[in-house]
Amino acid sequence: MKFTIAYTLLFMYVIAAIVFWGYSLNKQNRLVYALEMEKLELSKNNPTINFAVELQRINDNKVRRTKQYAGEGSTFILIILLTAGIVYYAYYRQRALARLQQNFMLSITHELKTPIAGIKLNLQTLHKRKLDDETQKKLLNSSVVETDRLNDLCNNILVSTQLESARQAIYNEVLQLNELLNQAVMDMQGRYPSYHFSTSIMEDPVEIKGDTSFWKLVISNLLENARKYSAPEDGIVAGLQKRNGRVILSIADFGIGIADEEKDKIFDKFYRIGNENIRSSKGTGLGLYIVKKIISLYKYDIAVKNNTPKGSIFEITL
Repeated sequence: MKFTIAYTLLFMYVIAAIVFWGYSLNKQNRLVYALEMEKLELSKNNPTINFAVELQRINDNKVRRTKQYAGEGSTFILIILLTAGIVYYAYYRQRALARLQQNFMLSITHELKTPIAGIKLNLQTLHKRKLDDETQKKLLNSSVVETDRLNDLCNNILVSTQLESARQAIYNEVLQLNELLNQAVMDMQGRYPSYHFSTSIMEDPVEIKGDTSFWKLVISNLLENARKYSAPEDGIVAGLQKRNGRVILSIADFGIGIADEEKDKIFDKFYRIGNENIRSSKGTGLGLYIVKKIISLYKYDIAVKNNTPKGSIFEITL
């Protein structure tokens, strides 16, 4: 707010200074014109002076000076308007980025502390109490799930940093998307047994050239995003089908959905819908950014659509 007020006052001062400068020059121009006309009147009877030619010259000079002042003033005002707009845009863009980074720090702290606290509690319980085999197995499985969360978080942070400077895709393997998608769904189902994951995958094998770790991240991040914004009883469907001669990899959920005005923002780095202080869903704002970045490197398209009757569908067109 303080910046906006100070910036507006400074901007108004500069514009006022230019207007005053233009007014002063125009006043001087009229004075010069009046003096030249007075001088011409005094020399009217001089036979060596062509009155009509001199009068035309004086008028032409007045018009030329007026155009010069108007052109220079307009140019200065245009430059100032453009510069002011760029500075103002850069300032608010920086503020928006600072808010996103603050949200990221809040969410990353929460994301790190939660699984660590869960793992610590499980280990302390195993250490202090003598439990039956079934309870021990549940605690160990819970610790493995929390460890996987930590591993995914570290991978996302590492990969997002690497992708910042990436300029081209990696084509070091031939990938079977059918197998990758099936395996990712099975892993997700094992980690979150209360959620219902299903697949709709074409029988014909789909092969692409790429990097396995990148594509695993793409699929797992889309599945994880669908899980975060869905209730356990909502279905999540991973699909791989042909449509109009092109292969479509899709992740559909029946969760809360995404507002139209948010659909262009969700792939931005650190961006998350809502306020970090009151948000219930977990995350860092890196998952969809990584997905978008990897898909763009491979020159494929990704889009988010509304699902029916509710939810969202993320579609990658290969």
